[in-house]
Amino acid sequence: MSKCLDHCLKVSDVVGNLASLLKAIEEGRLESVTSIFAEVMVAERKADEAKRNLIYDLSRATLLPLDRDYMMRLILRLDDVADYSKAAARRLLIATKMGVRFDKEYLSKLLDMALKLREAMVLVDRALREMTESPQRALSTADAIECIEEEVDDIRTSLLEYVLSKCDEKGPKWCALAKEVVDEVENSVDRCEEVADMIRYISISLTSV
Repeated sequence: MSKCLDHCLKVSDVVGNLASLLKAIEEGRLESVTSIFAEVMVAERKADEAKRNLIYDLSRATLLPLDRDYMMRLILRLDDVADYSKAAARRLLIATKMGVRFDKEYLSKLLDMALKLREAMVLVDRALREMTESPQRALSTADAIECIEEEVDDIRTSLLEYVLSKCDEKGPKWCALAKEVVDEVENSVDRCEEVADMIRYISISLTSV
């Protein structure tokens, strides 16, 4: 569990750097985008290394097959959070290099999604700690993660409507990149909800012991 928490922390670093990158773009600090993306990459590589070490330890642990399966799914879903966050950051970097400029309304809503993602990761960390200390509290925290996912889904729907309404005006490059970034951030939040589901499974099994 200690190594699982370490993996979660490194995934949170990827998510935090994505939010920082978006904030830089919103504030017009485009010269910072490349260096912040480099931090995203470093954080994602550290998360990958933590994941590999965790899977190796899991392969040697004495666990029931079902418990091993739940833990493995939790680890891989956490890894997906980092992967999708990196993908969103990469598309923002591409947009910057290609001269695609996102307007304030788009960036404001997208940043709201990224901050919700960061909030979800804080709750994931809390739920992981609660799993062994108080499984019932972990279940409650998992519910809060699900609520964030629902909020992000609403923001995404509104943002996609905005993107589609601007496609003719902004052009195909803007439209494609704007939609892809939204989808990647939403995918990352969706994986947080799936992590919450794994936490529920494990917490219930601990409660029944």
